[in-house]
Amino acid sequence: MPDSPVKAVFFDIDDTLVDDAAATRAGALGIFERYRDRLGGCDEQLMQRWITLLDHHFERYLRGETSFIGQRRARIRDLFGLTPDQMPDAEVDAIHAVYREFYEADWRVFPDAIETLDSLGSFCLGVISNGSSAQQRQKLAAVGVVDRFAAVMISEDIGVAKPDPGIFVAACQAIDARPSACVHVGDRLDTDARGARDAGLTGVWLNRRGEDAETPGVPTIKGLSELPALVLRRSSPSTRRRSS
Repeated sequence: MPDSPVKAVFFDIDDTLVDDAAATRAGALGIFERYRDRLGGCDEQLMQRWITLLDHHFERYLRGETSFIGQRRARIRDLFGLTPDQMPDAEVDAIHAVYREFYEADWRVFPDAIETLDSLGSFCLGVISNGSSAQQRQKLAAVGVVDRFAAVMISEDIGVAKPDPGIFVAACQAIDARPSACVHVGDRLDTDARGARDAGLTGVWLNRRGEDAETPGVPTIKGLSELPALVLRRSSPSTRRRSS
């Protein structure tokens, strides 16, 4: 773990501050209910397919293989098993509007998020997130936390996505802090915790689901409520002396 006193704490958004998994499920169920006669299958089968398609096409977007709108359209067409010729953009966008209605209505912060931000108020706080800048900023505003952060770094704005070191370094530069003086916490072990660690920050894995994984060199917490104590221990003079 870096031995500089902590100056800043960065947060991932989805499934770290905001329960995006629940919102995703609400949005997908909205599609299933509206278009059940065209989809067939039970909700759980459809949900697993939707999540698989979302992950696949979102990764394509992060790699620069398609646009944000393009990945959105591709996963809807794949869900219905149709080609662009069979399902034109206007129809796809109308289906996605149903998804967005339910998805955005279900944006909620986790119960431990606000108290954690309050507890860490003496530190500079920021966000490092992959995704669409407009959507991620809208999400932070909708749940009432956007004003908590001195820097909001979104991959679409920076040009690289986590776990690329560039986005972490850019976040540190935005607040004029060395990476060794910064902490980043997120729900993805490789993307967030190891990515931050490899960029010189203290990467913390938020393992809300209790996944079984080897995490040498990566502090792990089960909820955000454990983060302030970790950061304060990291910031105490006695801890810094022992680690030097």
